[in-house]
Amino acid sequence: MAEGSTFKRCSWRDDNGKELGQKCPKLRRPSGGWNHRHGIWHYQIELPPTPDGKRRGPLRRGGFTSQDDAEAELAQVRALLSLAGPREPATRTQIADLIKRTLAETKTLPNLETVRRKIKTGLDLTQEITIEQWLEEFLQRKRKIEESTRRSYEGHIRLYLAPYLGQLALDRLKVSDIAVMFEQIEEFNDTIAERRASPDPSVRAGVKYRRPVSIATMHSIRATLRHALNMAIRQDRLLDFNPAAVLELPAKARPKALVWTDDRVHDWQTAFHERLRAQKQCRGGRRGDPIDAYTSTPRPSRVMVWTPAQTRLFLEEAQRHRLFALYRLIALRGLRRGEACGLRWKEVNLDAHTITINWQLVQLAG
Repeated sequence: MAEGSTFKRCSWRDDNGKELGQKCPKLRRPSGGWNHRHGIWHYQIELPPTPDGKRRGPLRRGGFTSQDDAEAELAQVRALLSLAGPREPATRTQIADLIKRTLAETKTLPNLETVRRKIKTGLDLTQEITIEQWLEEFLQRKRKIEESTRRSYEGHIRLYLAPYLGQLALDRLKVSDIAVMFEQIEEFNDTIAERRASPDPSVRAGVKYRRPVSIATMHSIRATLRHALNMAIRQDRLLDFNPAAVLELPAKARPKALVWTDDRVHDWQTAFHERLRAQKQCRGGRRGDPIDAYTSTPRPSRVMVWTPAQTRLFLEEAQRHRLFALYRLIALRGLRRGEACGLRWKEVNLDAHTITINWQLVQLAG
């Protein structure tokens, strides 16, 4: 492998307008040593041939104020080229292509450890892996997981990680990039809240099927990204650092459950009827949509608890329904929806008046 060399050049021109270059008499002192006040240091090194076998021009770089600086970058070029073994000419050619392209785009050399990891894992040196590409690879490798977990990963990737981060290079992902994603999600949450509070049904219809992303969901999104990046670190050594692991999010707080007291019921009913009237005005006197008004009228809390009297009233109304026994069981014994729907006859003992809960149904994608 060519070792390369460093040299000094002068950018001054003679009377004919030609650069003096290395022939400038002021580059050296009378004693023969270099004149540190004149000229600029450069280095030059031969690169491997192009993929079609043609000789490639030498790599020349200048602008260094000292010979040590020029020697340091030259040593980095040598280290990059030495990553390919003697029997790997194609890899050396790829490294040379990468050096030329990276210098042209960024004016800096490729990161040595990044190139080393790509060579070890057999990745194309001239192609950057994007976040979206790696997340697709992550999903393909996660074979032994529950279907509900897979659906969760797919949803986080499709709705948030790919749209906000997908086009970024995997090895250039920063903590600030992830923080900006969550800021944009919070901004959209504000948009949803504003449109839902509008008395105009057409405005609310624009966010009809969009729910604000809760803090708990944001933590889950970050967990998915953190898991995918950890895989890139452990299995393929594509990263040295996981930015998702150090990002701070607000603490998860469960919504405080409130009881439907008489005052709260009265206030909610008043707001509900006001929304119906506003709908009627927007529709030019035509009747509003009671279901839309019902779902869009804010509750005192996301979690509202019935009083015993309200529960009794519901069960009285539900007696004629074919699933009345199921509703009564849930109301009086606190089963989850999936547990109640998954209950099988062999787990019911009518003589002993007992049931055994040992599995549940899971809803996937509707």
